[in-house]
Amino acid sequence: MKASVSWLKEFVDFNLSPKELAHTLTMSGFEVEGLNEVGDDTILDINITPNRPDCLSITGIARELAAILELPLKTISAEIQKEEGRGPDVEINGPHLCRRYASRLVLGVKPGPSPEWVVKRLEAHGFRTSCNIVDITNYVLLEMGQPLHAFDLDKLAGPRIAVKTAGEERKFRALDDEERILNNDTLLIWDEEKPVALAGVMGGLNTEVSSSTMNILLESAYFNPVSVRRTSRSLNIKTESSYRFERGVDINSVVSALDRATRMIVEIAGGKVSHLTDMYPDPFVSKQIRVRIEKINSLLGIDIEESFIRKTLSNLGFEIEREGDELIVTPPGFRRDVRRDVDIIEDIARLYGYGKIPTTLPDIRMRPAPVNKQQDVIKVIKNSMTGSGFNEAINYSFLNPDTLDRLNIPPDDVRRNLISIKNPLRKEDSAMRTTLIPALLGNVGLNMNRGERDIRFFEVSKVFLSSDEGLPHEVIQLAAIFSKDAALSLWKDRHEGFYDAKGALEKLLGDLKTGQYSFKADRPEPYLHPGKSCSIFMDGKKIGSIGVLHPNVMEAFDLRGDITIFEIDHIEKLPAILAAKTTFVPLPKFPCVERDIAIIVSKDITVEQAGVAISGITSDLVEAVSLFDIYTGKPVPEDKKSLAFSVRYRAADRTLTDPEVDTLHSRIIEQLKNVLNANLRS
Repeated sequence: MKASVSWLKEFVDFNLSPKELAHTLTMSGFEVEGLNEVGDDTILDINITPNRPDCLSITGIARELAAILELPLKTISAEIQKEEGRGPDVEINGPHLCRRYASRLVLGVKPGPSPEWVVKRLEAHGFRTSCNIVDITNYVLLEMGQPLHAFDLDKLAGPRIAVKTAGEERKFRALDDEERILNNDTLLIWDEEKPVALAGVMGGLNTEVSSSTMNILLESAYFNPVSVRRTSRSLNIKTESSYRFERGVDINSVVSALDRATRMIVEIAGGKVSHLTDMYPDPFVSKQIRVRIEKINSLLGIDIEESFIRKTLSNLGFEIEREGDELIVTPPGFRRDVRRDVDIIEDIARLYGYGKIPTTLPDIRMRPAPVNKQQDVIKVIKNSMTGSGFNEAINYSFLNPDTLDRLNIPPDDVRRNLISIKNPLRKEDSAMRTTLIPALLGNVGLNMNRGERDIRFFEVSKVFLSSDEGLPHEVIQLAAIFSKDAALSLWKDRHEGFYDAKGALEKLLGDLKTGQYSFKADRPEPYLHPGKSCSIFMDGKKIGSIGVLHPNVMEAFDLRGDITIFEIDHIEKLPAILAAKTTFVPLPKFPCVERDIAIIVSKDITVEQAGVAISGITSDLVEAVSLFDIYTGKPVPEDKKSLAFSVRYRAADRTLTDPEVDTLHSRIIEQLKNVLNANLRS
């Protein structure tokens, strides 16, 4: 924004030199980037931030300068001496695009060269001059910040104006004599037959004011900033008018700017003025903002007197009332940037002087971060899994929907309700993932194709399940995959990878200090082997599953070998299940007594059922029960199996005697016989 020092002095009577003036404005938030001497005047080049369109004029800068220097702001009369006849008819289609449209007719004008003082000021501010009518509209734009446009009335199809979008109209030739293709939503000014201007951007060549013009229609309006910006960018036209409309002009100054231009036209180019037509269907009402004086001083770190606050805001055009310990402030129409109490406080600080506010170190009290149990659980999981030899995998949160078919996921499964991505990175990964398994299987396949056989991966991440609430449920899961190398090892005895994975899972549950958990043999997931899988339960709730990958899934993903998978669902809910704290128990002072039990039971009896039967004996002396052998074969009958348990007995206050242990051990044997129909193995 360029501003003439001599022009500013017409509004504020100050005695500062141009350099002092530049410094004053800069220190108040309006950076002066340059000083240019033009004849006997100096032009300030001021950087106006996008949130202050009210200062894109001489009046706006003068208003700020008057408030800073605490000097009165002069006004220039724009009163129309005489009005004759009816103003133009105006129709606004879409008040949201044009909130106000004011216009007058000026009949019998005499276009010609502008006075020297108008030409000098326009050229000093970078404007090209033409005839006096157009120059006056540019002059008022610079002076008041309100864009205006003059139409040659005789080139209009009658004195009627309509403000509406282009619709099916596709072409328009603007004042630059270039024909442009319009969009449907481009806002135009129409006469009764045709479009005559791009609203807020540029007039049309078909109604241009020329040396032969005798009658004009002068418009002043408030157009929606978004609409003007859209038109300007789509047609690649940048004008002084669009620059101001895009940022928002003062809707309350629409008529005063029109009157100012009308008066200048009559004084310079003559003519008779019609009455005003002012279409203003939805008048603007400033919203009141409450601000506490205590908050002003608290944020600024100083004590500012209320009298200074009131005087400063009043000089800036604000209205102030007092209610209790609050000030009720009403911003003027041109200050659309003021919406909260902090905006008002910023203005107070700006005019008080940033340099007067002392620099102090903030009073910061260090407090420990609140405990996040969920993050703690995830940290324990990662440490435990890496401690068991697993490597963490980090995959994209996207899914190829076809992989759900390869995983044997049934159609009614909740994991089939996918959330589609509008712009996927790859066409294949077009949905948010509902399970971590496909990505881990892809990691295993990639490594196997490169000769790796002993593979241990895990991932702790979110899956996204569809919800009727709008946003998806983001569930944190743990998934781990273990592929055991089938090559010969140094050890004669071999075991399946399932037990290695199960050992890592049990270590994890132990590190989490989950307390009691159990495995129930069933088929928890469709992609696991029906005879080599089970579910994990804690406090009666299923929290996950473990099992060998189904042969059909192995084939579908082109995998081979011994692959085991385990999952834990809803990691975010684990903190509510886990113990709140760990309690230290002293080491036992007295020795334990261990006795073994070998029983023969039916093959369909599980180890868990046997353990529950033993635990059914109510006694504080049973410290631990552990399985150490499962045997089938001769001399055990074919429909039976042998289970061998080690039972540890201990008392906290004494050394147990053999008779005490024998009595309790006999009760356990009797319990197994009654509950499981078990027989002691001889």
